[in-house]
Amino acid sequence: MIAPDSTFVDICGSRRHVLTWGDPANPAALMVHGLLDHAHNWDWIASALADRYHVVAIDLRGHGDSDWTGRGSYALSNHVIDIADCVHALGLSDIHLVGHSMGGHIALRFAATFPERVRSLCSIEGVELPIIRDQAKASKPYPTRLRQWIDGQRRDRQRTPRIYADVAEAAARMAAHNPGMDAETIAHLAYHGVTRTADGGWRWKYDDACRDRAPYDAHGVDLDEILAAIACPTLLAYGGESWIPEPAADRLDRIADHRLVRFPGASHWLHHQSRAAFLAALTDFLETIR
Repeated sequence: MIAPDSTFVDICGSRRHVLTWGDPANPAALMVHGLLDHAHNWDWIASALADRYHVVAIDLRGHGDSDWTGRGSYALSNHVIDIADCVHALGLSDIHLVGHSMGGHIALRFAATFPERVRSLCSIEGVELPIIRDQAKASKPYPTRLRQWIDGQRRDRQRTPRIYADVAEAAARMAAHNPGMDAETIAHLAYHGVTRTADGGWRWKYDDACRDRAPYDAHGVDLDEILAAIACPTLLAYGGESWIPEPAADRLDRIADHRLVRFPGASHWLHHQSRAAFLAALTDFLETIR
C-alpha cells in the first residue's frame, strides 16, 4: 500500500483528521468511512487509485484521529457540514464521492445538498438507515422517538470503553465480529483503530456517543427528497450475503442516474471481502465519467 500524507482541518477549534494520496492536480476522490470506523479503512482502495486521482479520506468527528464533539452532536447533518467544511478548506471540486455504510448515507446527503461539487457518487450499502426501516415497519411519533433517544443517552453516559491488553486482543474481537474479513485486513484496521490508555491498556479510538442515531434521522420522506436531488451518476454496491437489505425499487427509482452492483459471497464489508471485484467495478464506473 502507498502511505498517505496526514493533515488536520480546523473547524472552529475542532480538528478533523485527513489522509491524502496522489497528485492534487488530479481529479478528486473523497472517501467517507462508516460508523465506528476510520479513514484508514480506505488505504487499499486509495492506494490503487492514487496514480489517477487525488484521493482524500476524512476521519469523521468522534472517529479515528479527529476530535470528539460530545453527545448529541453525531447526527448525519453534523457529519455533512464537516464534509462541507473540509471540502471548502481543501479546495475540492468536481468530486468523485465514495462512502461506506453510514459514510454512504452521509455521501448521499452531501451529493444532494451540493450537487455542483459532486461529479459522481458511490454508496456501499448506504441508502436506508436501520432506523428508517424500523420506522417504516412500526411508525413511532416523534415525541416517542425523542424520549427513547434521551433515555438511551442517559443510559449510555454510564458506559465505559472496553479496555484491551494489547492490539492483538482488540484485533481478535474485531475478527470475531467480522468472520468474512481476512487476518491482514483485520490487523491493519485494528492497528489504526486503537489508542493507548493512561493505564497502559488499549481502547478503540471512536467516541461511544457516535452509536446514538438522532431521532430525526429516521425520516423516510427526507430520504426520498435526498435521493431525488442527486444529479450525478451513482453506483450502489451491495453484498450478496449482507444483513443490509437492498432498497425497494420505488426508492431507487428516485435516483435519476444509478446502477446497482451485487457482490456474491460478500457481506457488509464488501470493499474488503471482495476488494478486487469492488475495485474493478468502481474503477470502471469512475473511468466512464471521468
